[in-house]
Amino acid sequence: MSYIKVDSLSFYAGKEVVDEYGRILGWLVSIHSGVEGYVNHIDIKIVDRSIERIGAERVKIKDGKLVVVPEWKHFSIKVIESLDRAYRRRRALETIAQNNEIPSEVVDSMRKKLLEEVKKLKVKAEEAKSFLKTRIRELEDEALKVASSIASLQVLYFSGEIDDKGYTQSINHLRKIREAIAQEKSDAKKVLDKLEKTIETATMPIERSTNKQKITHHEDKKTPTHRVSGITAPSSKQQGEALFVKVEES
Repeated sequence: MSYIKVDSLSFYAGKEVVDEYGRILGWLVSIHSGVEGYVNHIDIKIVDRSIERIGAERVKIKDGKLVVVPEWKHFSIKVIESLDRAYRRRRALETIAQNNEIPSEVVDSMRKKLLEEVKKLKVKAEEAKSFLKTRIRELEDEALKVASSIASLQVLYFSGEIDDKGYTQSINHLRKIREAIAQEKSDAKKVLDKLEKTIETATMPIERSTNKQKITHHEDKKTPTHRVSGITAPSSKQQGEALFVKVEES
């Protein structure tokens, strides 16, 4: 659910919209919301070609700019958060299972339902992994294209076929694109690594403790003694046995 209100975005109508890596996506041309005033999605004009509709959950305001979170990142982070929550709930469930106040059939029912949810999350997690790997490959291809463009531009410049102004403007654009690609690729790899570790943790078996804590009252089976002038002596029942005397220093 979106928590961004129309009032927050109205200022950005007609203004540039960027992604998290500083690349211009287009211009905000429309905002869609319900009567509650919460934004459902926005429409962005992509150059002069088309309009792309973006869900409000991927929209945020940062440093005075309207920013759109990449779809791969939004989807993957949601899966990671859900997997982490499922794992913590599984651990909590096994903890309360040791409490005799909770009927076993209640715990078993909750455990079954939670495991079914984990199975569904595993499917989504595999989708997210595929999504991330595909995006990383796309970024690697884009990086090669940018490198090729830079090489061609520099050949023309150093051969005297492009003037200083044209070269400077072009190389600045290309370097900005290259930097954004590198940042997004690094980000995608970090999210992929986090996702794989979370999947491993969330799906590992959780040991169920079968040991019940018991409070054992140990009776003092020591033979009653009589204290006489700082000397510990055995009781009358021990008369006839060897006498061991412990002298207590005052």
